[in-house]
Amino acid sequence: GMVVLRNLPSQLILAHAPWSTGYVLIFFILAFSAVALALVFDGQTSGIGTLLAIGAVPTLMFALMVKKDQVILNAGTGIVTFQRRSLLRYDREDVPLADVKRADVEILSDTARPVLILKNGAHPLIQAFISGNGPRQSADIINYWLANLRSAETRRAKG
Repeated sequence: GMVVLRNLPSQLILAHAPWSTGYVLIFFILAFSAVALALVFDGQTSGIGTLLAIGAVPTLMFALMVKKDQVILNAGTGIVTFQRRSLLRYDREDVPLADVKRADVEILSDTARPVLILKNGAHPLIQAFISGNGPRQSADIINYWLANLRSAETRRAKG
């Protein structure tokens, strides 16, 4: 699930990075590289091309699949920022915090992902659907933060 990086009345930051997938892929990349190097040092060059080609598969998977998703709810600026970073890309989208109705989960079979319900529809916080309670916990944290923010705004308005 998503990890809370900051939880202040003025700002909530949650992030998700599938490190376990990344670690497995890095292991395979290193294993294929080590075998290729061992062959080179042993003077055998016949299978190196095949090993490097096979090693390129987990490298490509790492570049395409391992993404860090982050959502920043900022009461001070009134902006929600969605960020997605991979080895090859960086995407960022800002929406007004006032457009956020609530957080919820989108369910697919026995997996789910947290989403923000905006005025114009749902916006997923992560691309992947994951199992476990993480998506619900993320939605609950966001809803609690939003409720506290709106309660404080109401108290200030009544003044």
